[in-house]
Amino acid sequence: MVKMKSLGAAVGLTALMLSPIASANLLTNGSFEESPELTQAGGGWGFFNPNLNPNPVPGWGSEDNNIEIWNSGFNGVTAADGQQFAELNAHPETGNAFTLFQDVVTTIGESYNLSFAYRARNGQESFNVSVANLDEQVLNTNTGEWTIYSGMFTAQEELTRLMFTSVDPETETLGNFIDNVSIVARVPEPGTLALLSLGLAGLGVFRRRRN
Repeated sequence: MVKMKSLGAAVGLTALMLSPIASANLLTNGSFEESPELTQAGGGWGFFNPNLNPNPVPGWGSEDNNIEIWNSGFNGVTAADGQQFAELNAHPETGNAFTLFQDVVTTIGESYNLSFAYRARNGQESFNVSVANLDEQVLNTNTGEWTIYSGMFTAQEELTRLMFTSVDPETETLGNFIDNVSIVARVPEPGTLALLSLGLAGLGVFRRRRN
């Protein structure tokens, strides 16, 4: 019975070791909750310069543009996760398309899952999402609820950039809400975990026979 308990503990420990690493979000501030200046900016919404030090929207950057953050419930839009979310189309610094990006440390050749929630503000909107070998335009027409995007990519560099770029509207300041952004290392298939458990069980039998 002692050996059986020890084996169960070993399997449980293995699951605990695999699960947090595989499921941890590699992004910083994926739901845009870490922006305390938002309350000081008026409560409902605020736009921030990500080039300031410290960055008022931790983890996120933008090419030549500010980052706009909304409080959940403002203008009747509830956050998909937490109490805040981002609007891709913010107050511009230039006439370029709006962008929102974050760089994450990755392992070359390893697969990752990308997911995020998106919602339209006015109707016919779209944006491009790109990360490593994933590059896709997302049509964004639902103003009544959030839609969940999920995709997989393979890292090609040790530092991988996730980028959102406004397509429609490209430079106007209304549109494309984004929330609950996540990048996680691909979780092992159930068959792989089953083989691992069998291997551990076999190891226990081998040790018991030796004893």
